[in-house]
Amino acid sequence: MHPKVENLYADIVVPLALRPLTFAIAPDMADLFAVGSGVEVPIGNKIYTGIIKRIHTVRPPYKKIREVMGVVRSEPLASAEQLALWKWIADYYMCTEGEVMRAALPSLLKPSAATDDLFAERVFSLGEVQYLSLAPSLRSEEALSEALDALLPRRKARYAAMMEFFEVAGTDRLDAEVPRKALAASTPIVNHLIEDGLLVSTLYERTPQHYFASLQRRRSLSEAQQQALDKLHSELARHNTVLLHGVTGSGKTELYISLAAQALEEGRSVLYLVPELALTEHLIGRLSEAFEGDLTVYHSHLTPRARTEVYIKLSRSEGGHIVVGTRSAVLLPLANLGLVIVDEEHDRSYKQEDCAPRFSARDTAVWMASNLGAKTVLGSATPSLESFQNARIGKYGYVPLGERYGEGQLPWVMISDTIRSAKRGERRGHINKELADEIGAAIAEGRQVMLFQNRRGFAPYIECPDCGWSGRCPKCGVTLTFYKSDRKMRCNLCGYTSTAPTKCPSCHTAEPQPQGFGTEKIEEAVQELFPTARVSRLDGDTASSGGRMRSIINSFESGQTDILVGTTLITKGFDFEGVSVVGVLNADNLLSRPDFRADERTFQTLVQIAGRAGRKDDRGRTIIQTSQPENTTIRQAARGDYYAMFCSQMRDREAFGYPPFARLVVLSLKYNSYDLLLHGARRLASRLKELIGPEAVTDAHIPPVGRTAENFFMEIVVRIERGRSPSEVKSLIREALVEFARDKVVRRIAVAVNVDPQ
Repeated sequence: MHPKVENLYADIVVPLALRPLTFAIAPDMADLFAVGSGVEVPIGNKIYTGIIKRIHTVRPPYKKIREVMGVVRSEPLASAEQLALWKWIADYYMCTEGEVMRAALPSLLKPSAATDDLFAERVFSLGEVQYLSLAPSLRSEEALSEALDALLPRRKARYAAMMEFFEVAGTDRLDAEVPRKALAASTPIVNHLIEDGLLVSTLYERTPQHYFASLQRRRSLSEAQQQALDKLHSELARHNTVLLHGVTGSGKTELYISLAAQALEEGRSVLYLVPELALTEHLIGRLSEAFEGDLTVYHSHLTPRARTEVYIKLSRSEGGHIVVGTRSAVLLPLANLGLVIVDEEHDRSYKQEDCAPRFSARDTAVWMASNLGAKTVLGSATPSLESFQNARIGKYGYVPLGERYGEGQLPWVMISDTIRSAKRGERRGHINKELADEIGAAIAEGRQVMLFQNRRGFAPYIECPDCGWSGRCPKCGVTLTFYKSDRKMRCNLCGYTSTAPTKCPSCHTAEPQPQGFGTEKIEEAVQELFPTARVSRLDGDTASSGGRMRSIINSFESGQTDILVGTTLITKGFDFEGVSVVGVLNADNLLSRPDFRADERTFQTLVQIAGRAGRKDDRGRTIIQTSQPENTTIRQAARGDYYAMFCSQMRDREAFGYPPFARLVVLSLKYNSYDLLLHGARRLASRLKELIGPEAVTDAHIPPVGRTAENFFMEIVVRIERGRSPSEVKSLIREALVEFARDKVVRRIAVAVNVDPQ
């Protein structure tokens, strides 16, 4: 209830790239609204769903103040804790609360329309469920017996339906309500029983059911696991966030389960984040074995209705759930949160880069948990340098787990020189003799093999052997990936597709030939080398849907596939017991990325993929093929020497002022005219240098992908050095962007801000 005042206003978040807008509340509607309420508001010529952030009596400086039109749902769409999280994300990642709302709410909970009537039609409803109960007049044994006897001679089908009703109702049959869908009786028969006054039909809102999860079965912990669990408890008592640094196959999941069980016993909720959809599917089975009750799953492949039902279920709950999900799950309404687990915390998939809010789910989870009085466990065999540094300086707790669970041993790793192999004639189908021998031995023993190549398609590009022509995307300017299966060239940025030419379009003489190799080519080569082996491929092309991805993974896990060829998807925390050999086909293309994190990512990828081998009862073998066998990072990865990699990379980061010794903010500018884009980017960079300092701002430059989908791109990087206030620098960036947006010449240029780019 709000005090009766003549002028009442509400600051409302709307799912647009806008700050909260202020609307008037009509006096006769004041009691309908509260903070978090979903409301119907007019913006321009359209009606949107908004969420009330604040109710007050201060009139905004608008000439005309529009009124809130009505309530969208009777229950709040966002809690006070969620609104605080949205505000933090907007401030830290330099976006608007409206953009955070747009990402947080399922599409069905934020309808918009041109008219009030159409808006009302689009408001989500859970629907209704029909329940049947015995008519009150028959709730005595005598009256019921008389009514049933009257049915028996002539209405045998109706009598059978009544008997089915009592069978479903059980012992409390006189007062029970039975779901209509639980009865096999036909609709006409049930309707006759209702018309005859024997049964009563009641409609209820269909409510997503939820069951509180509890521990059902726990695997026995090894001595090393138990010691790590004990240290986790002690570290969590002293720190809000703890880094669990466990080697691949060490059994980190069992420790997560133990910690989750404790939180659930206290009636608190658990958020379990994984970086990829495939890992979500893979994990559900493990958790279902350990817990009875409800495991809530949330990711982008759910239907809009399923995502909406999860959101509503959690918003109505008081805690006691396990929520397993990818990046977006961190934005769910999680009541009474006790624990957040971020598995594979180093994975770049946790950072949203393509649209606002460009947030890190890992870092957001850490802030959210701390703000709600919960604990966070970050787990990885190859932690990010930032997380490991936070542990070293005492900001995070730290728990090492250095041995594999059970009989598993860390794999034997060999570096295979591709140049030497080619000179000796020992290289077939891009596979060196050492790797081919290991694959053959594994297949002969009935074991499995995983082969990693970080490029999909048959070849990265095709090239004319006479004039050097290569296929390029007419929209993006990047080389087109060649697919032999359908002789198509595809752009992996915008999706442009064309048929590969049989004669060079430039010199019209020779046929362009594939250059380099991708997963499709490796799949073909492996099948030729090992014709009896069952080979499958997992990459962005074959795993285009959740169902297809599950099918490929399940086939390999069940032993129906002998060799799995894949991209980074196969490096992500899978636990395949039958794998004895892992091959890395070309480690060089990992190192060649134009990114200061290239060495760190190379190390992480090589260690993670090597860790898929020998996870049960044998040591396993990993072969890393490279033309740079003396490369420091590759040799560190072969030894699994994380600390050596950390020290060498930190020296370079400190020397060049990269994270964690500084923070980066990247401003990406986009427009369809290169000349205007260049003019605007230079003006913005010049203004940023004036405000922040010339040493902290780079000149405007073309990024690695300078053109895509008919647009040109330019980039400006702002470095926030240690000792300088990030909020102050971000405020200066906002000032420059406001000025830029007011300039009539350049304001058509789109500017995207990416804080802490990955």
